[in-house]
Amino acid sequence: MNNTNNMNNMNNMNNANNMSSMSNMSNMNSAQGKNAKQHVQDVQSQLQSAKNCLNQAISSVEKPENRRQIQETLNSVNSALNAADTTLTNYVE
Repeated sequence: MNNTNNMNNMNNMNNANNMSSMSNMSNMNSAQGKNAKQHVQDVQSQLQSAKNCLNQAISSVEKPENRRQIQETLNSVNSALNAADTTLTNYVE
């Protein structure tokens, strides 16, 4: 009898976990209320903000090694920003 109760309890826990996961996924999608293009636009905006911050960092950094590292990061952000721009330009509605 204990084994049967334990199995039922495990099944109930698994069902509850699965329903909770499905509910969380649904909540994430509905809470955001955005489509894929809008998410890419958000990323584009965040990358632009990162670029602006990094440019400010470049203008105030003192040590050459730090300047080099910030510049490398800025180059990566610029590359990602170009990719986001291309994605939006070529986005098929």
